[in-house]
Parts: sequence; structure tokens; C-alpha cells
Amino acid sequence: MEKIGLKYGLFTALSLIGYFLLMKLIGLEHIIELRFLNGLIMAVGVTLAIRAFKKMRQGNIGYFEGLGAGIITSVLATVLFAVFMVVYIKAFDDRLLKVLAGEQFFGDRMAITPGIVIFMVLMLEGVISGFMVSFIAMQWFKRQDHKVPGSP
Repeated sequence: MEKIGLKYGLFTALSLIGYFLLMKLIGLEHIIELRFLNGLIMAVGVTLAIRAFKKMRQGNIGYFEGLGAGIITSVLATVLFAVFMVVYIKAFDDRLLKVLAGEQFFGDRMAITPGIVIFMVLMLEGVISGFMVSFIAMQWFKRQDHKVPGSP
């Protein structure tokens, strides 16, 4: 489970970084609404990880094992992407920091500790969306004989 989570977490992080760099190249990195597509990239990565885990186990995975594979994937991808973004903004382009500071969601805290705020916001977005996608994907990938204890 961990090996697949690490593999697909790295794949998802590279996809997120590639998407950001593409938006930077096109000149659309300042449009905050395009971050919605980060969630779609995360959904693809988590779903592929759970599918690969199920295939590796010949279709026999427990619900929480599959959920764990998805969560490992999303946490690793989010941490790597958040670290990349903090390093990128600090080292190469602080103009994006000014755009984010102007958003009402970040407020005054952005001016005080920008690196921490960016990292924490990206972590919250990524981990929450990754957990939700893992939960939804496991409704599809769970074993056919999976039942809630005590149910008919």
C-alpha cells in the first residue's frame, strides 16, 4: 500500500507542478479559480493509486486499505506541491505572493508569515480534497462482499 501511495503521490505531485508551470508559461497563474483543476489532477492520481492497489492485490482489498492508499497518495502529492510552491514563490516569483495577499481569504496573515500561510492553505486544500476523493473512489473499488458489521 505504501509503495503504491508513494509512486502515485510522486506522479500526482509532478502533475500538479507541471500544471502550475504550464499556467505560468501561459500567463494564467494569477487566476485563483484555475486551482479547481488541481482537484481534478488529485482525483485522477488518487483513483489511479487505488485502482493499482486493487489490481496488485488481485481485486481483494479492504475498505480501509484502499482508503489508506488514496490518503498516502494525496498527502505526499500535497506536501511535495506545497513545498515546491513555497520555494518557487520565495526564490523566483514574489509577484504571485502579492496576488494571493490581495485575496480576502488570506488577509493580514499573508503579510506576516507568507510561507507558512501558503503551505498551510495548500495542505488543507490538497489533503481535504484527497480524502474526499479517496472516500468516493472507495465506494467504487471496495470489495463486493464488504458489509457493515451487524447489517442484514
